[in-house]
Amino acid sequence: MVSVSWEVVDIELTGPPLWREVFQGRRGRLTAGLLILEVLTAIQALMVTTILPAIRADLGGLSLYGWALAGSSFGAFGAIPVGGRAADRFGPRRPLVISLIMFGAGLLVAALASSMLIVAAGRFLQGVATGALYAVSLGAVSKTYPERLRARVLALLAAMWILPGLFGPPLGALIAATIGWRWAFVVPMPILAASALLVLPALPGTPHGDRPRLPVRWPLQLTVGAGLLLGGLTKPAPVSLALCPAGLVLGLPALARVVPRGTFRARPGIPAAAASAFLLSAAFFAVDGFVPLMLTGVRGLSVAAASVVVALATVAWSAGSWWQSRHADTLSAASLVTIGATLIVAGTAGVAAALIYMPLPATYAGWTVAGIGMGIAFPTIPLAIMGVATEGAEAAELSSALLMDTLGVAMGAGLAGASIAIAEQTGAGLRAGLAGAFLVGLLSAALLLPIARRLPRPAKGAAPSVAAQQPNAARDRPHPGDQLHHRQQC
Repeated sequence: MVSVSWEVVDIELTGPPLWREVFQGRRGRLTAGLLILEVLTAIQALMVTTILPAIRADLGGLSLYGWALAGSSFGAFGAIPVGGRAADRFGPRRPLVISLIMFGAGLLVAALASSMLIVAAGRFLQGVATGALYAVSLGAVSKTYPERLRARVLALLAAMWILPGLFGPPLGALIAATIGWRWAFVVPMPILAASALLVLPALPGTPHGDRPRLPVRWPLQLTVGAGLLLGGLTKPAPVSLALCPAGLVLGLPALARVVPRGTFRARPGIPAAAASAFLLSAAFFAVDGFVPLMLTGVRGLSVAAASVVVALATVAWSAGSWWQSRHADTLSAASLVTIGATLIVAGTAGVAAALIYMPLPATYAGWTVAGIGMGIAFPTIPLAIMGVATEGAEAAELSSALLMDTLGVAMGAGLAGASIAIAEQTGAGLRAGLAGAFLVGLLSAALLLPIARRLPRPAKGAAPSVAAQQPNAARDRPHPGDQLHHRQQC
């Protein structure tokens, strides 16, 4: 007698997954909600930069202008590790609700502000919420999407910065000139509610109460230490420079408690990924914000002409992420980050060439190439962590790289700004200060190249996590490669 049985065998598809797969079923609602949140935070950040002069003209407080800009960054330092661990401990839904409420509260505080100090406080609340949202959202990507779709999701998130980068500043200027700057904080509120309605029902809510807690002391101490260090770098002077060692004494021990052990030594695995995130962001943002300054202050271009290079880099970043999403399955994380870092080195060299009166097209082409490199390398690091993350601790392990990324942005821009300030105070001139800033970027990218080889690699033949094997409320469709395999037993 012949018995016939059927079993489902997962056949891995060749080639990259289709884009529409991330929009199918309940997972599609989560994708749409995450993209709306990304657009919202992008537009808000770019609009605030544009409308701050109008806020200063209305409320005064020029001495607090910088804190209104940087307040969101300081809030994010402490919120990223707390948000990541909360997502693992309670499930991503609860911390996301708290983060969305806090973001809305920050918008409301800023909209009703009667002084620049209150605007800065509102921006700090928004920063706390944005940092937590950053950690929880990427944790949700790791927990909810199968491995083959994650690169596509991250590429879509990167693309969400294109339109805000082009239209966010003009929209902020239009709002400030017509109905008033306060409405720039009111307009996002309905969009925030719409994103919550899409995201929250699609999120897994299963908590892991056995995950270790992070004492609040360390994120708070890290925030204070980073603030002192960056404050000392902002305006180099004998008094302010004394803040730098104080910030290091406070910040480094706290950072060591928050990131994985071995991060400072770039130990292979997740610690090396966290160190790579820091160096990558420092390499890019030590240069990015100062290219327009070089084009206007050294080469004499208009602000409009200089702004084109930023727009080109934004579009190139998204193009690089798209290319990375198509090759993430065939190239290792080490190879992708090496390619990205090499392009950033080449692009920075092209930008620096403008300091010696090389043709200006080299600057525009160079920073476009650097944008492509950033688009390739930036999503690769969290994807490498997702591939080896402990089940139930994905958000906490991702948050270490996200925190180091945020610190890299701040330190890269801070050290570059300090170079320019020192050059100005010593009479060396803007050209020398910019050369120092670009050198910070080049050195960071050069340090990244050997560390990229230590990025985590999934073990061969490792079984996928339970979350990836079993469908749930947010993963309600089978893998498109599932086939019915006929097995005959005689």
